[in-house]
Amino acid sequence: MKSVGIAAAVSAALFSCASFAAPGFVDSGPNLSDNGASGAWTALYATRNPAGSEFAIAPESSFRLGILSSIGLSMEVGPVDNFSDEIDDLIDQLDRDDISLAEGNALVDRFNAILGPLSRDGYVKVQGGVQVPLFPILYRNSLGVFTLDANISGQARLGLLDAPLTYNSVSEEIETASAAYVKAGRVNELALGFSRPVWQQPGRRLIVGGSLRYLQATLSKQVVALESIEDGDEVQDVLKDSYDANERKSSNVTVDVGAIYDASNYRVGVTFANLTEPDFKYGAIGSNCGALSGSAQYNCFTAAYFGNRIALNETWTLERLATLEGAVFFASGRGSLAASVDLNDVHDPVGDLNQNAKIALGYKTLSNWLPDFRVGYRKNLAGTELSSASLGFTFFGAVHLDVSSSLDSTNIDGRSVPRTVAFNLGFEMSY
Repeated sequence: MKSVGIAAAVSAALFSCASFAAPGFVDSGPNLSDNGASGAWTALYATRNPAGSEFAIAPESSFRLGILSSIGLSMEVGPVDNFSDEIDDLIDQLDRDDISLAEGNALVDRFNAILGPLSRDGYVKVQGGVQVPLFPILYRNSLGVFTLDANISGQARLGLLDAPLTYNSVSEEIETASAAYVKAGRVNELALGFSRPVWQQPGRRLIVGGSLRYLQATLSKQVVALESIEDGDEVQDVLKDSYDANERKSSNVTVDVGAIYDASNYRVGVTFANLTEPDFKYGAIGSNCGALSGSAQYNCFTAAYFGNRIALNETWTLERLATLEGAVFFASGRGSLAASVDLNDVHDPVGDLNQNAKIALGYKTLSNWLPDFRVGYRKNLAGTELSSASLGFTFFGAVHLDVSSSLDSTNIDGRSVPRTVAFNLGFEMSY
């Protein structure tokens, strides 16, 4: 399936030049399925709520390390059937110079009827994340639990900017100013966290934590006129070739704080992330076009043409995010029902709105032969409003595998497929 090829190609490109990174575009490790405050599935819980590091390392342990604690990938498509195929077909027709009047008029009618929906609702989005080997590192002493984290995240999105299609009877060609619109981001992060109990009574306690995060963002955007795409190229080639065009790199620092109230059979918590709301800039497009030549100049003028629909100079703000979470435990703590909800929506680097509500059921078998398992459900309360279900397993207390699939579908190549799929695989020291 063509969209899978796009996902693989762009993911390889995104990660090939990333270093430390990011405010996870794909929930890392078991966090993909275990969506609340249940804690000790993974050391990566410490990267969700800074107070969570207290539960991500055993009380009697001094160290816990990730080996390769998470590598994950997700792909999402818009609610438009055959988005990539339709654009590829239009690109092929734009390359022709032997179109008759009757065929030209038929092509004009066909594509003008679908360009609007393709532009409004069609897109392909790829996201991924990789923890740097050995991270996160957790260290417990008499003061509390210290956490050092480093990971890699990347995101790319391809959409369409539509303009009317016309037929040129002199050159026997069809013409349009329609263009592919590519946005991409890599956010490199190194984070230092600390948590400790600040109050406790028999069977209950309050833990607080904070995390100082250094972020390096590399953001890019590009408008590519469909008429400028070379013969034989397809949508996946545009995304591969353009995701890193016009990159701009910037750095900033932000802070997360969190608190968790822990009782004998339940837990509630709150996180306030990105308190400083750091800004990161995209490279400008659609300006100084006269200094360029060839297809670069053509694409520059095309970007300027769409200046009333897209931002030619853009800044991404990593907005503040408040999240409530909670869990109840049963079967002597082996089972958990956990949930979390974002209290506000935020934009990701490519401009999409996200506000997640999640619920998960998990059970630890405490067996070397039967894996621990978890099932989850989430819904984006903003933006796409997509819902998805997830399933995860932990083998031998150390190997995590989690998969997620949208409950919404679209048609690609004549088959009904989920609009979003994701997976995580990881290895870490057992709890």
